[in-house]
Amino acid sequence: MDYKEILGFAGIFLGMIALIAKGKLQRRILFFLAIICLLVYSLIKPIYPFTILMIIALGYYFFSIYKAKQSKVSINLLEVEFDNNYIIEFIKNYKKDIYNYFPFYKPEQSHRCFLLMRDMNLAGIFIADIKDDIMTIEVDYTKPIYRDKEIGNYIYKQNPGNFKKLGVNQLRAKSYHKGHSKFLIQMGFEQTYIDNQMYFVKNLD
Repeated sequence: MDYKEILGFAGIFLGMIALIAKGKLQRRILFFLAIICLLVYSLIKPIYPFTILMIIALGYYFFSIYKAKQSKVSINLLEVEFDNNYIIEFIKNYKKDIYNYFPFYKPEQSHRCFLLMRDMNLAGIFIADIKDDIMTIEVDYTKPIYRDKEIGNYIYKQNPGNFKKLGVNQLRAKSYHKGHSKFLIQMGFEQTYIDNQMYFVKNLD
């Protein structure tokens, strides 16, 4: 098997992986790489009808991204009681993954609980504890399919007023997962030691 066949099979393999990828960004990247591999393969082989097909696929790829950016995404943060059925069933269904990110979470009646809604679909949950003007985030979890940072940007960057309405001036979170730590830093949190414990802290302007 020479490099041409390897390139062709690599494109097919990447396309298959893209079909089962959970994250939207992952799928986009994998589909793009698959199209590029197959396009190059069709050029060096050469198989010109296949080349035309891949050029059309590449054009459609960029068109779909453009359309996605043009369409407005509706994101809402809806507060519910700590024993709300949606919260309970959501945690039960995604328990393994939630506790992978938040291993020490324990439901408490004092917690403020929110449903993360995207285009009227339940995309995740947000659970926190508020004392004085400090909100300590207990759970900030979204379904894998919605982990494209749009919800995070809406909550932490575009609409900090949602927290200000609750009398909150500072957000705090602990992280036990590398991916969650990276996400918090991208959302504007800074690592800070408080009472000899590492927190991610974001002060609201």
